[in-house]
Amino acid sequence: MAPPESDDLEWAVQRRIEDVFAKLGEKFGDLTGRVETTIRPNVSFDDVGGLRHAKAMLRGYAHALTDPDLYKQWGIAPPKGVLLYGPPGTGKATLARALATASGAIFYHLKLLNLTSKFGANTGELLQEILRIASSEGRAVLFMDEADALSLEHLLPPPQAREASARLVAALCEKLDGVDVAARVLVIAATTRTDGLDPALVAPGRLDHLIEVALPDATAQQEILALMRAKTERRAGRQLFEEIDYATVLPVMGGMSGADLSEILRQALEAKVHQVAAGGKPSLVTTADFLEAIDGYKRVRGVVEKIRYGQYL
Repeated sequence: MAPPESDDLEWAVQRRIEDVFAKLGEKFGDLTGRVETTIRPNVSFDDVGGLRHAKAMLRGYAHALTDPDLYKQWGIAPPKGVLLYGPPGTGKATLARALATASGAIFYHLKLLNLTSKFGANTGELLQEILRIASSEGRAVLFMDEADALSLEHLLPPPQAREASARLVAALCEKLDGVDVAARVLVIAATTRTDGLDPALVAPGRLDHLIEVALPDATAQQEILALMRAKTERRAGRQLFEEIDYATVLPVMGGMSGADLSEILRQALEAKVHQVAAGGKPSLVTTADFLEAIDGYKRVRGVVEKIRYGQYL
């Protein structure tokens, strides 16, 4: 538990940042749902199942925030940026938040798809201002979610998108190049589409540390499910699951992400809620319940894919 003076300092920083972003909102439009700030994140690397390589790499980069002089002892500058790339739902945002926790940094979450949905001539200035704010408030992890949204392909026809995106990326890179390592800011971008990124973003001295965040294999899936089960039972304050037969469950979950597993677990528990609400007797989630939830999730995911490709439109 943090001492009272720490809580007072945290409250003061929170109020100061809220005031600054409120003023930004007056100029650039409401930032709700576009930028979120967590002064004291509490997600740890131990909360992330699998991803051993990605976690080890990011743990190492925590020194850029906690002990940048360590890099100077070896004649190099600490990194300014990291790019996390991989399929959706693999835990990129959670990893970035865990790095902020490990380094005692403020976590700034920039939802670039939402930010650029209100794209205007001053969007590049807004990104520069956010980076300036992060650089002025102590250690910071600035997480740019869905970095491929900077291509603006979701808003404009290709010729206009390329021209506007080049200006936007140039403004961001200008500010990133000017960040003093003494500011102890690490920019982490995430993308599911490396082909949608401007190469200027990953030039040396920018987002030049690349980490793949891949889909979990069977071993990692079991670890993820075990963490999710334990977390859910802690929240409920009681046992919710029977012993799961992973030899039966894992083979039918090939290619599924951590986000997929989370939804399957939620659906298995939701079925128990409906059962009790209908007057049924409470019972623990079994392997058969898991298999039923997996089957239902696959059917829904198939419908979603058909909608996505216009087969139901």
